[in-house]
Parts: sequence; C-alpha cells; structure tokens
Amino acid sequence: MRRQPFTFSDIEKECAVEAGCYQLDGGVLGCKVSVPQALQQRYPYNGSAYGFLQALREAIFAFGTIEFPGLPLNKTNYTLAQRAPQQHAYSQNPYLTDICQQPHQDTPPYPTAFWLAQPRRFFATWLMSVEGMQAFYAFRQVHPQMPLDEVHRQLVPQSLVQQTGLLVNQQPGLILMDNSEHRQLYHARTCNFAAVAAEPDYKQDAPMYAFNEVGLLHYIDTLDSRRGEEGRDREDLQAVADFLAQEGRLT
Repeated sequence: MRRQPFTFSDIEKECAVEAGCYQLDGGVLGCKVSVPQALQQRYPYNGSAYGFLQALREAIFAFGTIEFPGLPLNKTNYTLAQRAPQQHAYSQNPYLTDICQQPHQDTPPYPTAFWLAQPRRFFATWLMSVEGMQAFYAFRQVHPQMPLDEVHRQLVPQSLVQQTGLLVNQQPGLILMDNSEHRQLYHARTCNFAAVAAEPDYKQDAPMYAFNEVGLLHYIDTLDSRRGEEGRDREDLQAVADFLAQEGRLT
C-alpha cells in the first residue's frame, strides 16, 4: 500500500488519545490511541508498522511509547515472529530461544514496533528506564553466577514496585517504543513465571511480531532461519530503504 503522509495530530483528530499511561522514575510515560472500529481498515491504521514508526517518530520520542490497543495485526515485512522458545528449537538465535533477555535497545536511535494478534500468555516485554537497566547490571555484577531467568524472577517484580520498570506487549495491538536517548528506555523479553508454574507443560505462545527499519534491511534473513517469504512486500521495503537513505544511514 502506497504511503500517504500523516502526523500524530491527524490521529488525535480521529481517535481518543490517553497520555501519561504509566509511571516511571517519578514521571509519566506512554500514550494509548483507541482507533474506532470503523477506521481500523482505513489508512493509516491498516498500514504497515513502518509507516507508524516513521510518521510518528517525534511523538514516540516525546511519549516513550505509543500503543494502539486491539489494532488488527499487519505482518508486512516483520523482522521476527517471536514465539515460545520451544517453538524455535531449530534456531541458534538467543532472541528466539532464551526465556529471558538482557536489557537492550534494538536499533538506536530508531524506534521499534511490536504487534500482537492474540494475548501473549507466557511472556511479556519488560520495559525499563536507564535507572532500571543500571540496577539490573549492578545486580548481575553482585550475582554473576545467578541464572538470567532467576535474575528476572527477582528484579521484574521489584522494578514494578519501585517504578523503574513495567510490563507491556501482552495484549493484542501495536506498540511503538523509543530506542534513543530521548527517553532512555530499554527492554527485554521476560517470562510470566506464574503462568508457567500453572501450566508447566505449555508448548506455545502467541507470536509476537517485531519491526524495525535496520533489521528489515540488514538482518531479516538471519534473525530466523525459517522466516520464509510471509508478509514480504517490495514496495514497503523500498519505502524503508528510501527513508534510511534520506537519513544518510543506508549502508
């Protein structure tokens, strides 16, 4: 689908917008956009994640996160479809096979998008401030032999209480996340340990589709050896390449 320019102000005119959804480090973070069902199959709401990432980049920097709860999934040019680790037993990529991750930013300064079509039962995205990230690595230095899963088991609940972290990306819809110095956010895949304890023989989880420009141009064929051709769109890919070329970052 050919992209047409749009702004966050255009979205505000058509949708209910809730700002300041989360508390993080004593400040507010995040924005949620409720797209009326009558508009969900119209542009830009039925467009690819890259249209949102590029058109709303300044708003993502400002809010830290922008969520579109319940927005129907568009798989166009996803870089990764992350399921439960046992569903990726064929892979050597720890982003697919590890239960928990180290805090990181994907492709700074470019934002990242995650999109779910169904509720994610056993995993979530742990979003944290730079203070939360520093606390994580300080804890790791004190406990270098502790398994990463156990580190998450201890630190995720603590971060929620201390408001240095929060859990997102569990319910259907699109989330756009800052990967820059604007809000200094970091994220990691974490486990819903209570859900796993209640169903230890679980075999799968809803696929979480990830999108970022640099990944699409450089890593899409290496992130998952079974990525295949699903959702690939040459016109959309060219629009991403043109965007990065204009930024002087296409290599």
